[in-house]
Amino acid sequence: MSLSNEAIANGKELAEQNTSLKTGACLLGWQLRSPCGESTLPNAKIELDGAQISSNQIKGSKIQWFPRNKLKLTTKYNNRLTRTFNSYGVKYGDFTVVPTARLDELKTELDSIKRDWEDEVSCLINDYDVSVNQHMNENAEIAALIQKYALSCNEFEAKFKLSFTKPLAMKALFEEDEDLINDDVADTLWQEIAKEASGVYKTNWFKDKTPVNRVSQKVRSPFRRMMNKLVDLSFIDNGIENVVDTIQEVLNNLPNSGYIEGHQFTELTNWLLVMANEDTLKLHAQGKPQFTFQPEQEVHLDDEPAKPTPTNDTSNVEQQLIHKDAPQVVPENNEEKVERTSSVNDFGFDW
Repeated sequence: MSLSNEAIANGKELAEQNTSLKTGACLLGWQLRSPCGESTLPNAKIELDGAQISSNQIKGSKIQWFPRNKLKLTTKYNNRLTRTFNSYGVKYGDFTVVPTARLDELKTELDSIKRDWEDEVSCLINDYDVSVNQHMNENAEIAALIQKYALSCNEFEAKFKLSFTKPLAMKALFEEDEDLINDDVADTLWQEIAKEASGVYKTNWFKDKTPVNRVSQKVRSPFRRMMNKLVDLSFIDNGIENVVDTIQEVLNNLPNSGYIEGHQFTELTNWLLVMANEDTLKLHAQGKPQFTFQPEQEVHLDDEPAKPTPTNDTSNVEQQLIHKDAPQVVPENNEEKVERTSSVNDFGFDW
C-alpha cells in the first residue's frame, strides 16, 4: 500500500470512529503579546501653520522610547505560530480546528517554539539597559523624554507573553448546529488550500514577473504539504479523498529527477490552477472532475500535419483549464529568456 493510500485509509478509519467534529477534532488557540516600546505624551500640542493647537479632539504625540528594530521578534513569532497552526489544522474564528490524532505532535512543536521565544526574550531583557542607553545616545535631542517615559526593566519584561489554550472540545450548544459548523469548517479548509495553491503558483511559476516554462523538484514539497493537511482533516468532507487522489496521481506522473517541463509541466500547471480556484477545487471534491490527464501526443517527422476538421463541439475546450496568467510552454528551438498579534484575545492558558 502506497503512503498516500495508507493515509487515506487512516483518514477513513478516523472518520468511521469519529462521526463529527466534536470527537474527531478540537479547538486550539494562542496568544502572543509584547511591548510596543512607545508611550503617549500627555498635554502635547500640535503646531499647524506656525500656530500651536490644543484640542480634546487631537490626541497627544507618541514617543518611541525603546528601539523598534529590537522588537521584531513579535512579528517573527507571529508568523511562525501562524504557519505551524495552519499546517496542522484549519481556522475557525480565532481558534484552529486540529485533528485530535495530531495533538501530541503539534504540542511538541509548540513547546519548541515557546522555548525559543523565552530564550530570545531573555536575551532582550538582559540587554535592556544597554539598548535604552544606546537609543538615548542616538536620539540626544529627546534623551530626557526617553528616560522619563521608558518602562522599568521588570515592567518591560512583564509585557511579553506567549500562551496556548487547553484543547477545547468541538461541541455545539445546540445539536442542530453541528452540521452547520462542519460546513463552515469545510468551507474554510477549501479557502485555505486554494489560497496556498495560489501562493505556490505565484511564487514558482514566475521569475521576475515573467512566466517560466519549467520548475524544479522542490515544487513537490508544497503539494505534499497540502495533501497531508487534507488527509489529516479527511473526516470533515468526504470529497477530500477525490482531491488527495488527484494530487498523488499528478505527483506520480512527474519525473523523479531534473526539471519538470514540457507536457508534464503543462499538466502540473493545469492541476495547480484547479486547486488555486476555490470554486473549481470544490467542484472537483464533489466528484465533478475539473482536471483529466491528457496523453502526450507523439510527433513523427514523416507524418503530414493533419488538417483540422470543422466542428462545433466545445466539449474538449470545456475540459481544458485556461488561465489568463498561466505560463505558456515555448518550444525549445524558439525559447525566449524571459500583526497577527493573538488568536484568542485575553484567553490563554499555559500547557
